[in-house]
Amino acid sequence: MANYDLIAFDLDGTIFASPVKPVMSPRVTEALQAAHDAGVVLAVASGRPTGMLGSHVSGLPFVDWHITVNGAMVSDARTHEIISERPIPKSTALMVARCVNEACSDVFVGWNMFAYGVAHFERALVERQRFKFAEGEESFSFADSALADGSDIRIIDSVIDTIEILPDGVDKLGARFDTKADADRAEHALRAYGGQPLEIARVKPTELEITLAGVGKGSALSILCRHLGIDERRAVAFGDSGNDATFAQSPCTFVAMGNASPEIKAVADDITDSVTHDGVATWLNAHLGTKMIAPRDDTPGDGGDFVIR
Repeated sequence: MANYDLIAFDLDGTIFASPVKPVMSPRVTEALQAAHDAGVVLAVASGRPTGMLGSHVSGLPFVDWHITVNGAMVSDARTHEIISERPIPKSTALMVARCVNEACSDVFVGWNMFAYGVAHFERALVERQRFKFAEGEESFSFADSALADGSDIRIIDSVIDTIEILPDGVDKLGARFDTKADADRAEHALRAYGGQPLEIARVKPTELEITLAGVGKGSALSILCRHLGIDERRAVAFGDSGNDATFAQSPCTFVAMGNASPEIKAVADDITDSVTHDGVATWLNAHLGTKMIAPRDDTPGDGGDFVIR
């Protein structure tokens, strides 16, 4: 364990193969628990707010810290003390939403918004996801899956109307589109709007996630390391998608999953196996010497019978 003092890990696509079934494989569970038992600090690093982490994350005994809403908030997993919060000011959030709606007035825009640990989904977005799921265009409706899991989610009619009645700003905004071209148009409008600088993550070709400039998982990891007195070079972070890219801006070791996008792999320090082949456990076992478990038939991540090695 001498090489690393902190491990940060994304959720969907990194330790969870499916957002609908957020189950960590025995191999990954064992590797993370072994690291924690050896004194390594563990932090979830998610685009979700705390209210959407669910008991399958917040209840994990080896998770010490939560980096949530793309780094806009850092909190203690046990005491819930917030050590860093960097929201989008209310006026900027309203300007962002209006800018995108105006630029994409002739196409579908579905908003989600995260504030005070709670996720807010526009009704139009939820209905669009349900339709696409029914038509076989999407594998799941994220909002419905999260609701079924008991996450703290509010269905709203308008993100602009909701922001206007909030007492303060929002942690993160998200916008979904039907096509990549529509998302490109929205991103171009945001980069040209001339207001407060923004951090724009392309999570999927048709999905944008927006925080203030400089607010990302990488800078949140830096904040946490400073708070704990840990040298960032002794931290390792795992991720797979656009909102994990800012890990590459930190002195930490950034490890991309085998299923990560080419853009993420290009900026990572290392690449491990895919989430379905327990990539986090594979890398930790090779670099930290954690005790691993694997299927009896040696097929990684198949959910079969596991034994201690």
